[in-house]
Amino acid sequence: MHKKVQRFMLAPMVAAMALAATSAFAAKTPDSLGVYGWAATNGGTTGGHGADAAHTYTVSTRAQLIKALMPDAVIAPNGTFTSAAGPDATKKIIYIKGKINLSHDGAGRELKYEHFKDPGYDFNAYVAAYKPSVWTANPANWNATTNRPLLPSGPIEDARKRSSANQAAVIVIPVGSNTSIIGLSGDARIINGTLRVDGKTNVVIRNITFEDAFDHFPEWDPTDSFSLTTPASPGCQATYVDASTGPQKCPGGRWNTEFDMIAIHNSKNVWVDHCTFDDGGREDWKYPSVFEAPHRGVDYLVVRHDGAVDVTGSSDFVTISANLFENHDKTNLLGSSNTATAANGWGALSITVANNWYENAGQRLPRVRFGKVHVYNNYFYGRIGYLGQYAPMSDIYMPNNRFLYGIGIGNLAKIYAENNVYEIKNAPSSGTDAKVDDSVMFFNWYGANQTINGVLEKTYFYDSGTLLNGNPRSITAAAQATAVVQGKVPLESTPTIWTPSSNYSYTLTPSKDVKLKVQKSAGAGKL
Repeated sequence: MHKKVQRFMLAPMVAAMALAATSAFAAKTPDSLGVYGWAATNGGTTGGHGADAAHTYTVSTRAQLIKALMPDAVIAPNGTFTSAAGPDATKKIIYIKGKINLSHDGAGRELKYEHFKDPGYDFNAYVAAYKPSVWTANPANWNATTNRPLLPSGPIEDARKRSSANQAAVIVIPVGSNTSIIGLSGDARIINGTLRVDGKTNVVIRNITFEDAFDHFPEWDPTDSFSLTTPASPGCQATYVDASTGPQKCPGGRWNTEFDMIAIHNSKNVWVDHCTFDDGGREDWKYPSVFEAPHRGVDYLVVRHDGAVDVTGSSDFVTISANLFENHDKTNLLGSSNTATAANGWGALSITVANNWYENAGQRLPRVRFGKVHVYNNYFYGRIGYLGQYAPMSDIYMPNNRFLYGIGIGNLAKIYAENNVYEIKNAPSSGTDAKVDDSVMFFNWYGANQTINGVLEKTYFYDSGTLLNGNPRSITAAAQATAVVQGKVPLESTPTIWTPSSNYSYTLTPSKDVKLKVQKSAGAGKL
């Protein structure tokens, strides 16, 4: 029988003691104070600061967290839940005590692959049906207009989608407006799931370690990064001739996943601060390719994790600050589509990424489309991956959590970067110790200029105070040089259209002091 969820879920005397401790914690680190960057604009971000006692909770289980967020929620034995009212918008503070596993059923038992799997799904059968040598080689699965293979379809893919939906119905927890979710101490953890802020306003998330939003049912997308020309593998061509020639020999295709640790979508005034994010020992490098050559190596890992903190849709006025992102690949995606519409973030995505520590984080640090994004005082550490002319040519020399690139300069981005510090080591192979190429600090994902609503729009970038391995570098200069090589239009200078100081005040740490300051202050348990 389920116990009734009570405020603080404790006996009266113990509850009083917990309330006193919680109040002391709140007084020491109030959730509304200290917000900076874009989250401090548009009226500011206060979350649940000032919530009354009836809407102040300490939770230590998934069920308690769900009931604090949605008081009318009904949790089924299989772990799914329903709420007629949805996430409560009443001003509230939720303190996380200890470890909460979001992949639990109604009785608090952990759910795994076999619990979510649709009867029609089998991973080995999925691989056999959709591997490039089978799916891409079949002319019936080829799009002659785009010169790319079609997406997987059929009973096994349908079963995968049902399996993924089964998992999502349990592990994705919606967060309402006017909410603060704060770790009560340095050991507060949320594992095996996603906090999703979707269409909400005024949310604060602080002092929590997020771990391992593991996707049991990744999707093979043969169209992702597929190319007939760049660079072509031996035998790569548009039509199938025999086992050694045809589109199944072309580079491209990727495994993609569904679940972020924190997903912010169509939401305004959100602050994610002093949290830690990692993959909990199940990093993607541990899941090697299941296909034959040329679809082997680091690009074809069966990835199990998506973003750490992703901000998409029309989200705006967001600050991601003083967090530790470690041993995770795709870290901060800001804008998820190149199509310039309001729904995709055009005219929004004002985001500050500041004072974060990226330790063995692979890419998207952050990757930006459209938004006015201020990236400053961040510290990056990693071992080099494929990008850059000095990168290793063989997978056997790849570090387990390789550094691929830092800032992704995406379509019509407006990035202002200041005093960011990169320490990027060479991969453990001979001949790579001469130099780390400047290109590891960025990647150019942007296309041509576009006319939108009668106005010519461009991609903008500016940086100052950048250090790479202790030496001053200019990402702007390196990115411009790379754009020439790639045949892209030159980047425009961000200060010609906006500067952070015209929108908010901030404190800029000298580049030489960034590493020490960030390492001392970033991550959960360091408020």
